[in-house]
Amino acid sequence: MYSNVSLKSKITSILKLSKFHVIWLLDLAAITGGLLNVISFNIIRLFIAILCGTFASAGVMIINSGLEINRDKVMTRTSKRPTVLGIISSKEAIIIGVIMTLISLTASTIDGFLVTLFIGIGAFVYLIVYTMLLKPRTYWNIVIGGLAGSAAAWTGFAAEHPSLTLSGLLLGLLIFMWTPGHFWSLALRYKDDYKRANIPMLPTIVDERTSSLSIFVSNILMLPIAIYLAYLINTYFLIYTIIISAPLLFYNIRLLRNPTKEEAWKNFKVSSPYLALYFIGVITFSSLNLLHVFI
Repeated sequence: MYSNVSLKSKITSILKLSKFHVIWLLDLAAITGGLLNVISFNIIRLFIAILCGTFASAGVMIINSGLEINRDKVMTRTSKRPTVLGIISSKEAIIIGVIMTLISLTASTIDGFLVTLFIGIGAFVYLIVYTMLLKPRTYWNIVIGGLAGSAAAWTGFAAEHPSLTLSGLLLGLLIFMWTPGHFWSLALRYKDDYKRANIPMLPTIVDERTSSLSIFVSNILMLPIAIYLAYLINTYFLIYTIIISAPLLFYNIRLLRNPTKEEAWKNFKVSSPYLALYFIGVITFSSLNLLHVFI
């Protein structure tokens, strides 16, 4: 434990616990939601939604680290977190995280009730439903926890739209269905870590082949949503979606045939770029549609 830690080290550690390397994908989801089928674009409203969503997400990430010190210290992947090393105490992490989250929720009311609601749902699902209730008890943890990611897309959508339409709903459901396969790939790679921490991720309670099949099924169930949403947006985007989906399925099939930690890690590394590329496609083709309206 560190008895005398400088303010600079504290701030650096808080930034590390905020996991902005993860939040960027949530921000991209919010931007995607904001630009999806938008008729008139208000950049200020979307900026406020993203800023508030970012700091709320960072807040719950910090709280999560404060609550999970005992689990993190036995997992190789998380054993060097500042909370485990004692640079940031559990109490400090929870207080800072709660303050950040509450300020973000309060500020988001500038954008209206729906934006605040979806930011609140994302924080509640990740922190209470996923971290505290489901993660230590059931392999359904990350399945239901995927709603936290969906809320990011719905937050951006609510900033630019008066109500949640079919397209907005589908974007959130896409993220919901993507999440299990993504995190089960990570859990399969770090299966021993999750076992030591007594976290019942699916790969810790079933064999590698069943885990690989579950990852494949999760993505197969996601693809119709991705394809149908692409169809609603633009024919060219539909073709683009089919093209970028091929590598994801390719690596899923490789994992099915060879269910090893190495192949699981490759699947994990492919799934994040897949979702990012899909978001970029939505942003690009929706922007072209918006440009066409103005022209």
